[in-house]
Amino acid sequence: MTAGLDGTSRRACAGPGDPSMEGGIVELAGSASGLGLDARQTVAKIEQKALQLSALLRELDNNPVTFESGLQEELDAVLELVGCRIAATRALQRRAEALVSD
Repeated sequence: MTAGLDGTSRRACAGPGDPSMEGGIVELAGSASGLGLDARQTVAKIEQKALQLSALLRELDNNPVTFESGLQEELDAVLELVGCRIAATRALQRRAEALVSD
């Protein structure tokens, strides 16, 4: 369990078998999650956001900052959440591809 940004606790990482992930395959196999974007636009948008996040993290790496403990914990929680979200999306994508190829 980790502490959420709102002070609540939650599981560290929701996976494809987690009830909170229900509907993920439908969204991946169907339209681009209701955003009105086609698959290419969705990938481009994710790439743009990933590059922005990468630049921010690189800036932090190059100019280390000492955070107060509460802020450091918040940053750690955010980074863990991003990592978990990436892992879950990859797993759901692989599962959707397997369903389509069967």
